[in-house]
Amino acid sequence: MHRIRKSIFIIGLALGAVSCDNNAFFELTNPPEFPWLNMNELERGVVSPYNFAFTTSWSNFFGDDRLIFECMSDEVYLLPNTSADIPFEEMYGRTTEVEMSKANSGFSLGYKCITHANSVLDFLKENDYRPYPNPTKADLENLARIQGEMLFMRAYAYFYLAVRHAPAPGAPNFTTEEILPLRLETPLSAEAANKANYVTTEIIYDQVVADLLKAKELLPEAFVSGLHHPSYVQGRATRYAAAGMLARVYFRIGRWDEAMDELDYVISGPFDLSEDPIEAFNKDYAEDGREVIWATNNHDPEIVRANKVPTSMNWSDYRAVNGGRGAYQKRCTWNQFPLSHSVLKQIGWMDDNLEVTEEALRDKRYQQLFWRIEGNPGNNNADPTQYEMQYPHIKDPHVWGDKYYRATDGQRSNIPIIRLAEMYLTRAILRYRAGNVAGAAEDLNRVRIRAGLEPLATASEQDIHNERIREMAFEGDRLLYLQGLQMPIPPGDREAPAINYPYEGLYWKLPQSELDFKED
Repeated sequence: MHRIRKSIFIIGLALGAVSCDNNAFFELTNPPEFPWLNMNELERGVVSPYNFAFTTSWSNFFGDDRLIFECMSDEVYLLPNTSADIPFEEMYGRTTEVEMSKANSGFSLGYKCITHANSVLDFLKENDYRPYPNPTKADLENLARIQGEMLFMRAYAYFYLAVRHAPAPGAPNFTTEEILPLRLETPLSAEAANKANYVTTEIIYDQVVADLLKAKELLPEAFVSGLHHPSYVQGRATRYAAAGMLARVYFRIGRWDEAMDELDYVISGPFDLSEDPIEAFNKDYAEDGREVIWATNNHDPEIVRANKVPTSMNWSDYRAVNGGRGAYQKRCTWNQFPLSHSVLKQIGWMDDNLEVTEEALRDKRYQQLFWRIEGNPGNNNADPTQYEMQYPHIKDPHVWGDKYYRATDGQRSNIPIIRLAEMYLTRAILRYRAGNVAGAAEDLNRVRIRAGLEPLATASEQDIHNERIREMAFEGDRLLYLQGLQMPIPPGDREAPAINYPYEGLYWKLPQSELDFKED
């Protein structure tokens, strides 16, 4: 018990200390309950990193990052002469040299997630991973699982901090400039809490890989009733989620053989593409679509602040009900980002006259997860679910994302984080680049067939790129995909040049409070 008290003291010191974001860095809105005197109380500490990542209502770094990366990509178009209380211009303009509120929020929430994960990890380590007397076999398995979850969430937070605030792999300062603070344990004094260890981006990625590998070793493949705590049933990290994240990380840093190993493992798992695309997005209970490897848990009644950030990437807002279609359709009045015309033409969903194509109409994704709106007709009586009535000056048709809030209770919709279709498409491009064109076509066609399209006899690299847009648009994927392949980031509908590898300077400035606090 002495060691438990010591751990609680250390955790309390760290959570109350001044840190890298000055006084706000360790500020808690949902502090874990101390002391963790039994397994049930420890489970409460495990939930906090997930809350900061996914369920802090209008600001969580999962949603903010999806929005930032979408707005920076060529997939979307910022409607001209429109406005909202969101820094759309900065994101769309890719003005990463300025301080930006969405990036600042992600920085703060990311390190809060890390702080909470470290507090649990330190508690376990301080007590030799046996914090309670006479642990049962089930207790030991759950303690290992909890350690794995916290390593996973620490890695998840650091990965997106690096993507958002640090140079891409291959940039000249990737291995030389010490940009981000690395914290792997709870500081033992206020002085230690105030003194951060800044490291290179390469070191951050090395730590992310190490944490995910250990997490994969410790995590179970799935929830087991009667063994795991009931809160683990949905929305938490599993071994497959760890492998899916490892595949993403390896893909980004160019370790493609290792990415293939993780992709093979996930694809061989219990997931499949037997359901329509909408089935990954329309659940508001403790069950996911058959392709979903990991999703947020927004259905839990104890989560009172469901994720509202994706409204800025969706046709309907979080108050949608019964799927948000037909009589239940309600437009999100602050979303200004449809798909760009250039991308719609590239993927064959719009022709040169801005008309919908037969290929789009055959595609279940277009029918189920997107919504086309014709330009303003010049009168006030047109159907606002079919015509642009919010902005009378918008005369062209546009196609909007409509993936979020699609469950019976829209704001309780669980949001997929990692899906099987992504794994197949990543393996497809890696197979293609490795010369396995037949294998690439096989993976690509699995996704196409699920979408109701005819399989391709063979596949080009462009076919894979286009299929990825159709499948992953508005999920924050496009920018990271292009960077992983070291391809130019096209302007889309912007009047701007493409941004070429190694994307120097294309990462967001740290909060000024952090820069002021950082020692030279």
